[in-house]
Amino acid sequence: MRGNVLNKSRCGCPHKLSDRDTRAIVRKVKKNPKISAPKLADQVATASGKKVRPETVRRILRSGGYNGRVSRRKQFISSVNQQMTTILTFGKQL
Repeated sequence: MRGNVLNKSRCGCPHKLSDRDTRAIVRKVKKNPKISAPKLADQVATASGKKVRPETVRRILRSGGYNGRVSRRKQFISSVNQQMTTILTFGKQL
């Protein structure tokens, strides 16, 4: 069938979000790593007007290199321990 210019039928349905929307989701998580997927789905729904399930947001984040883990808080280091770490790192440099 040469010369046929019609669109071929493809399996599956088209993507719900565009590439621009997926980049925006990854950008929001990069800015705030502790945000949850349902909150992100609500933000996407208000921003783009497209209703998205939280599982869709999780799938986009996994493809963007983020996993379903929350970043840990850094522990408070007292001033005494801060001085010890600088002394130890100086010793390692020699």
